[in-house]
Amino acid sequence: MITAYKRLLLELGRHKSEYILFITSLIIPAIICLLSLDAFLEITERMKADELLHFDNNVTNFVFQYRADTTTQWVTFITNLGDAWAYSIIIPIIAALLYYRGHRWKVSIQASLVLATAFLLNITIKHLLGRPRPLEAVRLVTAHSYSFPSGHSMSAMAFYGFLVYLTYKYIPNLWVKILLITVELSLIILIGLSRVYLGVHYPSDVLAGFIAGLFWLIICIVVFKFINFYRQQRAKKLAQENKA
Repeated sequence: MITAYKRLLLELGRHKSEYILFITSLIIPAIICLLSLDAFLEITERMKADELLHFDNNVTNFVFQYRADTTTQWVTFITNLGDAWAYSIIIPIIAALLYYRGHRWKVSIQASLVLATAFLLNITIKHLLGRPRPLEAVRLVTAHSYSFPSGHSMSAMAFYGFLVYLTYKYIPNLWVKILLITVELSLIILIGLSRVYLGVHYPSDVLAGFIAGLFWLIICIVVFKFINFYRQQRAKKLAQENKA
């Protein structure tokens, strides 16, 4: 009787090149995750030790000198692109476009999962660390909850970063791909900067949010790749069994 272990070895033997290629494709994401996690932990430790005050004050003062009524209107619009209502509009539009191009609805579900789980992770980290926001006197908009890491920055990196991944994967035209990725990356950076400009976050909050968002984005993409790879291998196995 062939044991489960032997069946696994036989399966690996038949599709050795596919498994090797798949595992190899995970090496770079794994390295990025480890570096991101290390950077986030380092910033967290420095934040707890009040070693980021000089950095936060210098960057905040630099950003504040560009405050003006007209600029504030544009910055508020940009920061709103990182709000829940904006995502609730963007996700269906992306889903419709991808469906029109022949892709399944699962991509929009994945985007929603990336966003939702990033939001929950952010809330959890905020409550664990409990860093207060900047003083209300410097805020141009209302903000609640704790400050570290920035929820807008983390969600923007996770969600718009996932759009960068989808754009790279599904858009065939090189120039359209470059244009869309440039816009998506710009949105990530601008949403983060808007939180400092509006006085609701410290620069270190934004930096930590970007890093945490990148970490979670990579985790989600890897999980999706695992699921997709498993389904492909299972479909091939079923096809082989049906032929036999």
